[in-house]
Amino acid sequence: MPPRHRNPPTAAAHAPSLRPLDRVVVVLVDTDGAENLGSVARLCGNFGCALRLVRPNCQLDGRDALKMAHPCESTLQTIQPFANLREAIDDLDLAVATSGKLRQATAAEPLDLQRAQLLMPAAPSRLGLVFGNERTGLSAEDAALCPRVVRLPTPGTVDSLNLASAVAVTLTLLCESSRGVVAARADAGARETLVAAMLERVRVRDGLSELRLTRLRPRVVELVDKMDLNAADVVVLSWLVG
Repeated sequence: MPPRHRNPPTAAAHAPSLRPLDRVVVVLVDTDGAENLGSVARLCGNFGCALRLVRPNCQLDGRDALKMAHPCESTLQTIQPFANLREAIDDLDLAVATSGKLRQATAAEPLDLQRAQLLMPAAPSRLGLVFGNERTGLSAEDAALCPRVVRLPTPGTVDSLNLASAVAVTLTLLCESSRGVVAARADAGARETLVAAMLERVRVRDGLSELRLTRLRPRVVELVDKMDLNAADVVVLSWLVG
């Protein structure tokens, strides 16, 4: 079996990119429609991002999928699906679930340019955008693997978008938000600095043992991952808790 098609970045890790979304990965989970699948493959070509599939329920190289994917047919012909979402996002720095059905998404403000800007990954980090089945959405179990859940603006009477349309809107928001961006999402190293500062503050203030700090750490990491922080935000928060 050929290696899974992860589409790693080809440019040097710190070189400026002419494609603002080349560190973005679209992840489709339990996709049913071949035409939607093909359309998303083409969108990934349009925006210069990667595509990963989890448990697809349609033929990847069928006529309908390849017709809609043109001229990006090779994406579907070479891709190797993942058995589960955890494996598909394991090497990504942030996974964002997109849903109009989950409670944590419907309770939040819709994604806009400002919020999209703070999701944009700073090099060499990578961002995963996770989309569920068009009919049933993303399961609560899969959404729980993603530190962030967002919904897209739908001011009309219909509250959900076609899968390919949802991908197109999300990628457009990210692409537009990247124009002149100076406040990209803090990278893994910066977020780790904040986590360490927060844990040190708790250790000094409450005298927690190393064992209790170790047990607390995953929760603190989860909280920091849920925050839309840029590098400057991390500096200020680290100073406040220091």
